[in-house]
Amino acid sequence: GWGGASAMTLVWSEGLSRLDVPRAGTFDTVCAADCLFFEDYHNALIHTISVLLSDSGKAFLYAPLRGGSLDRFVEKAKAKFKVEREERYSERVWE
Repeated sequence: GWGGASAMTLVWSEGLSRLDVPRAGTFDTVCAADCLFFEDYHNALIHTISVLLSDSGKAFLYAPLRGGSLDRFVEKAKAKFKVEREERYSERVWE
């Protein structure tokens, strides 16, 4: 089973440490959607994801191709993560 789920407020921060987040460094998956518009927070989001993920964890981010913020985020994220980009991730979405 899934073992349950919980939610909490998490403020993205470049100063965030694993001591600030319960179970930091243990998450197998992080999902986020529509989080890339505010480019001033790109570095904070990248750092926060790195604090949350386990060594083998993966992050899935979903964002529209508007204004170029996705492209700029991807370039920054490549410094910290292996980045794969897929635009047609589900044929059901594109039907």
